Amino acid sequence: MKKFDYEAVIGHELICAKLKQAVCRHQFVNAYLFSGAEGIGKKTVAYPFIAALLCHAPVDGKPCLHCPSCMLMTAGNHPDFITLQTPEDNKTFGVDVVREQLIQEAYVRPFSSERKVFLIEKGELLTTAAQNALLKVLEEPPEYVVFIILTTAQNLLLDTVLSRCLKLQFLPLNQALCHRYFEQLTTGDAPRRELAASFAQGNIGRGKQMLTDEEFYNLYENTVTNMQYLLNSLSAFADFNQFLTDNREKIENIIDFMLVFLRDALRLNLTGKAKLICTDQQAAVKAFSQKLAPGNLVRLMEAVIHYRERLQKNASFAGAGLELLTKMQEETHDQSNRNPI
Repeated sequence: MKKFDYEAVIGHELICAKLKQAVCRHQFVNAYLFSGAEGIGKKTVAYPFIAALLCHAPVDGKPCLHCPSCMLMTAGNHPDFITLQTPEDNKTFGVDVVREQLIQEAYVRPFSSERKVFLIEKGELLTTAAQNALLKVLEEPPEYVVFIILTTAQNLLLDTVLSRCLKLQFLPLNQALCHRYFEQLTTGDAPRRELAASFAQGNIGRGKQMLTDEEFYNLYENTVTNMQYLLNSLSAFADFNQFLTDNREKIENIIDFMLVFLRDALRLNLTGKAKLICTDQQAAVKAFSQKLAPGNLVRLMEAVIHYRERLQKNASFAGAGLELLTKMQEETHDQSNRNPI
């Protein structure tokens, strides 16, 4: 039941209060847009709101957790709750999927509740044609229908779709709140929890992934290790290129790890005692901060950001990687770039 209870939500008090008030007053719109980073808590907030919209007897805007509707939600088979999940064999939602799973269903009246709720988990994956198809039902929706669209990239949605949604922006949480959350957990040892809290940067989901996902954590460690080697050997660049190629499907995570690591090195270089995000990699961060000048650390970060932008524009993976590594080699092995030790 916790999944459908606002007690499961960490932070986002103003958004939760607004949603509970809408249920209390029966003043809700037909389409909501929850926008924010992956793991920030959009789905965690959406579930109790959906349960409350479908609940037969909500209490103070919250689901009662006991009525037949709440029981159906808990069992995962509520007939009036439809989720559009990312297709396994496709990276986008095409117009046919939207027509069959959303539009046709929207005109079928609810079975057991007063409303029918549709959750689109990754709105940014809707193609332009799919969005235009969805727009037709958003413009003149049946009064009982509520759409909730979650997205990490609001800019990828059409202005016409955005204009018909009540937009709620999920911002990073207070860092102190994140630290308290991870300190109270019993999962993992204390150093790993400290890393998770600092890595979260206001995003509980991001921190929990670092704490509980061993594959994710190992990728982080391997990224830092490969970054370390770049300082000591030119042959390490070939190894780094192979590392990128072998983990092509996880390249976004690798880019994030590189930027966090370089950010730590730059702050330590400038202040001498910065609080690190990579709390378990202090020696590696210190080595980078001591051997490179601030300007070169900045240019390394710019090169990584440019690498991400090129990949997002569908540049050649090999070509973008070669450009990145050439720039990194210039910044790390040109003697004029080194800090005097």
